Amino acid sequence: MIKRFGLCLALSMISVISLSYPGFCESEITKQFLEAYDQKNAIKMSEVIKANKDKVPDEIRAMVEEALKPETKQEDRDSKFFVADMMARAYKDETGDVETLKFVKRKEFDSKLGAQVRSTPQNGVHIVEFPMATPEVKNIFRPDNIIIKAGETVRWVNKDEQGHIFASMPLIGVGGIFTPRIEPGKSWEFKFEKPGEYYYICFIHHGMIGKITVE
Repeated sequence: MIKRFGLCLALSMISVISLSYPGFCESEITKQFLEAYDQKNAIKMSEVIKANKDKVPDEIRAMVEEALKPETKQEDRDSKFFVADMMARAYKDETGDVETLKFVKRKEFDSKLGAQVRSTPQNGVHIVEFPMATPEVKNIFRPDNIIIKAGETVRWVNKDEQGHIFASMPLIGVGGIFTPRIEPGKSWEFKFEKPGEYYYICFIHHGMIGKITVE
């Protein structure tokens, strides 16, 4: 019963996904899983995963690869990531293996970031800004995806008109970042001692995401 709780919760939160989407019909496993989802049958969804657990990780990875193809439309990409996430959660509940779910989460997060750049420090620190919002663009980190070296410091500077609070996500990367509210005109900095990938998100604006890769 505990294993199925996550599936039941997801079923109650999101009610619609198209079974006619061709990418999902290519695989019998995914088709069976989506049919159970469409029926809001969490028990059957778990049974599909259990019966195919040796194949499910490869199934999920293939789905993510399809989602990331340049020709995949954004709506289709979102749908594929949603199904991959659901299957990865069910797989984790069935096997205790969280790595496939982490893989999905990382790939989806990365797909929403800008191109990765090697940052150049200014007066000894790397600068990431919260730029002033415009009608077209608001609530972003700029740049949002940088590479630095261990032992270096990043300073976040708020040039926006509202405060932001963000933290790194230890589920999919390295933890350790947890900011106070950074008000307009203020800044906050963090020295990165530990190498790894720091995925972070604003608590106030959940679409405001960034990543620091520390070498």
